[in-house]
Amino acid sequence: MSVSDRLRETTCYSMLPASSKLVVFETRMKVRHALTALVQHGVQSAPLWDAVTQQFAGMFTVTDFINLLLYVPFSWHLTSKFNLEIDTPLRSLAALQFKSGVGVPIISLHPMKSLYEASQMLVENRLFRLPLVDDTHNAEVIVSIVTEFKVLRHIAENYHDIPVSRKTLRELGLGTYTNLKTAKAETPLIDVLNMFVKDKISAVPIQDENGLFIDIYEKYDVLLLTKEGSSTDLSIPLSEALAGRSTEFAGIHTCSVDETMGNIMDTIRKMTVHRFIVLEDEVCKGILSL
Repeated sequence: MSVSDRLRETTCYSMLPASSKLVVFETRMKVRHALTALVQHGVQSAPLWDAVTQQFAGMFTVTDFINLLLYVPFSWHLTSKFNLEIDTPLRSLAALQFKSGVGVPIISLHPMKSLYEASQMLVENRLFRLPLVDDTHNAEVIVSIVTEFKVLRHIAENYHDIPVSRKTLRELGLGTYTNLKTAKAETPLIDVLNMFVKDKISAVPIQDENGLFIDIYEKYDVLLLTKEGSSTDLSIPLSEALAGRSTEFAGIHTCSVDETMGNIMDTIRKMTVHRFIVLEDEVCKGILSL
């Protein structure tokens, strides 16, 4: 039986752990408090719940914060406009998205639907996460969230006879190797934020003056700006923007273009991974995103 056939026979609900934590924000919560909660819980997003309509109301993500930073035209020396925006309730984000030209569809899936359908929705809508919402009763219930990583980990843990496991990234043509967006330690933070939005990417490799890979700036790192005492100047270099990164940072996963899919899936099975930096002689040649 193929992997796709197995995913068709597996429900999203059956993949859920017996015990887990789900962070949900009520739409009346202020943006400022929601940002703080994301940092405190170590998550990049949270489903939104409208207590009035008793319905799932979308997602609040790091991307919303980035759009807010780039949309609000103000001097970082005069933060009244920005403070006004982040003190508004989460329900006002839809209006901000409309004004900034960033439309975000509200997409969810019933937990009894198949993992195959969830995977299709993630890929076709270019989503990193898909909320599972039970709407069989009068009030909707946010059950959990399916991510690309969770689907791949499920495959890695349960399907040990994948035909492509012995093939390499080179043979499979997996990864991004052209038009790769990179930066240097002195690159202004705002340049990378614009890359995130315009190029729809979630991380930018950082190179030294010799073109050697030294670090990475991820979307989640933007939340460092919300920490007390952090610089709020978007012109600061990446080296300064990353200075407050937590010691709990999961680290950077690297591989070569001749890495087998079996080794990649084994890493996914053992630890939390969002991407692999494809290196050749310490030079970033590409990115394998999940």
